[in-house]
Amino acid sequence: MKQPLITVVIPVYNIEPYIKECLDSISAQTYENLEILAVNDGSTDQSKAILEVAAFEENRLTILDKPNGGLSDARNYGILHAHGDYICFIDGDDTIAPDYVKLLYEALNEDGDIAVCDMEYVYEDGHREFSSGGSFTSASVKDMPSLIRINNSACNKLFRTSLFKEVLFPKGKLYEDLATVPIQIYRSQKVVKVDQPLYFYRQREGSIQHKIDRRVFHIYDAIDRVNDYVKTHGNEPAVLEEIKHMYIIFGLDITTLKIKDMEKSSEREVMLGENMDYLRKRYPDYIDDPYVKNMSFKKRLIFILLSQGHYRTVLRIYDR
Repeated sequence: MKQPLITVVIPVYNIEPYIKECLDSISAQTYENLEILAVNDGSTDQSKAILEVAAFEENRLTILDKPNGGLSDARNYGILHAHGDYICFIDGDDTIAPDYVKLLYEALNEDGDIAVCDMEYVYEDGHREFSSGGSFTSASVKDMPSLIRINNSACNKLFRTSLFKEVLFPKGKLYEDLATVPIQIYRSQKVVKVDQPLYFYRQREGSIQHKIDRRVFHIYDAIDRVNDYVKTHGNEPAVLEEIKHMYIIFGLDITTLKIKDMEKSSEREVMLGENMDYLRKRYPDYIDDPYVKNMSFKKRLIFILLSQGHYRTVLRIYDR
């Protein structure tokens, strides 16, 4: 049987040191019927020149040039030009295992909408950390509401391209994956899992994910988008309960951790207060959430202190 065409979208912006290794890992895929779209998002370094050399050697690679618009805009541009029945998104500073596409496609077995794999975080000092894509085999949100909360990266997944006819990535916002992937999982009839780390996510200190400023609060816009979509497309109470947990996981917990990792200054206290305001507006009863009650004693203590405005004490606990 002829392999269906699968589109690989690679956003590229000033990643000269990394893009060749990424492209090499895509060219080495054991699944051959690929359309490779490198979206040059207004790069000002030598990334475009590297892409041109690669396109000369790899006839499946097409370069799409556009003005700089950010990661979401680059991905959406790739989606607009995609011809594949399925689509995946590889960040241009990351790499994938040789069987990444093959194993994800085979897992879909024609009737699946999204295939998910595990990941490895690759640090600059060379060490790696496993990151699970979720604990399930085959499911839908209808049967397993908690599925909407699995690892929300777009990069460790193969999607049926038609999913993006209705929902694209939000332009100009951080946490574009959190704003989009749970919606696509919610819309899918079948999500399948490959229990292997096939995506290798480079952790760069200079990347936007490691720069903390008030854009960290975009995380609430992302969860709000998912919440609003579910309310207008089914309004299932069990799914909405899982989204409440997302406000705890990403808003209360992860955002607090990001803020405490900022350079030590009074700004951290101010931002912790702002974060609690964002959280209370969305989920006033967060402290009674079962997800909070099941956390460790230390974490629950920190959440109680935050709820009472003891931000300096929380920072002292973390800074020890």
